Amino acid sequence: MFLRKTTTCAIIVVLMLFVSFVPAYGANQSESADLEADTAIEQVERTDSFIEGTVVKIVDITNLRSGPGLEYEIVGKAAPGDSYQIIGVEGDWYNVSLLNGESVYVAGWVVTIETPERFVYIVDKTNLRSGPGLEYEIVGKASPGDSFPIIGAEADWHLISLPTGDRAYVANWVVKTDRDEQDSNLKVYIYHTHNRESWANVARNTKGSSVDDPVVNITMVGKHLGDQLQKKGILTLVGNDDFNEKLKLQNLSYSLSYSESRKAVTKAMKANPSLSYFFDIHRDANVPRKTTTVTIKGKAYARILFVIGTAHPNHAANKKLAEELNTRLNKKYPGLSRGVISKSVHQGNGEYNQSLSPGSLLLEVGGVNNTLEESKLAAEAFADVFSEYYGSLK
Repeated sequence: MFLRKTTTCAIIVVLMLFVSFVPAYGANQSESADLEADTAIEQVERTDSFIEGTVVKIVDITNLRSGPGLEYEIVGKAAPGDSYQIIGVEGDWYNVSLLNGESVYVAGWVVTIETPERFVYIVDKTNLRSGPGLEYEIVGKASPGDSFPIIGAEADWHLISLPTGDRAYVANWVVKTDRDEQDSNLKVYIYHTHNRESWANVARNTKGSSVDDPVVNITMVGKHLGDQLQKKGILTLVGNDDFNEKLKLQNLSYSLSYSESRKAVTKAMKANPSLSYFFDIHRDANVPRKTTTVTIKGKAYARILFVIGTAHPNHAANKKLAEELNTRLNKKYPGLSRGVISKSVHQGNGEYNQSLSPGSLLLEVGGVNNTLEESKLAAEAFADVFSEYYGSLK
């Protein structure tokens, strides 16, 4: 009898403990789920708060990784001063876009955030609202000609800063932005048909005659050239298409690279009718270093070779531009240009997309045996000379 009572009591105690434990466990699960949801929302809000053009700027030598953590594979290196556009954020890591279109991660403790100062210009009488939608409270009015700094974006609404320091939202269909104004005046388009061309001292792919790299490659020279032209007041668009990857995805031969890059050039021309110059940036093959390098005032520069395709009726205009820049380069930077060569369809592609515009050039910046630093110096010199040429036309 005593044993039966004791057993019954024990069962009741266990049941009571179980019943009391289950709600607590369920509550903990709910709290955990809420915490995860809050974290996810916070990350989305952080991501959405970056306006287009916001970048991370590297402040110390660091690794670029395949995922948001130190346990992920190292896929590249970054040096102080390098910058990358932010496309997302996960914890303490920024998901950034490389020039070749690849997505990598960089730790937040080795970067600073730089947000370009942009403005909206009001083009019609409109309401300023407390949130991104017509259902939100009206907190102010704006008139044509008013302008406000952009500090964020959400769907079809700009988040702006008011003179009082308060924030408000304005619909994008009643404003223009400085980017709209800038895009209408773009003059130069830079692209890289053979975008993974790299250098012998850094390339990770050196099978056969290939000297390629998915990250450290010729696109870095094109971006540097674009930055230099921008600083000199020539509005420049730098393409970041990975034509190599596009060919692979379509199971197409590498020989069709120019057909693929032509699509990008055509698209850029349609979107930006003001574009007048199109520079396809390459580096030459395994040419002896003494041929592709020149020392100017104690610094080693990668030499530039102009390549003109003759397989189209308007090639004379491209050649004229190349010869003018060749002369100017060698006058200001003696020996920097290797000259201008013409190639027919029997010597290569023969056209190089140059039939699209009289302002089209293919530039071989150095060769396999040069370095990124030497190639960047050449880009700076070319930007210097081209800006002078461009200014002489006005």
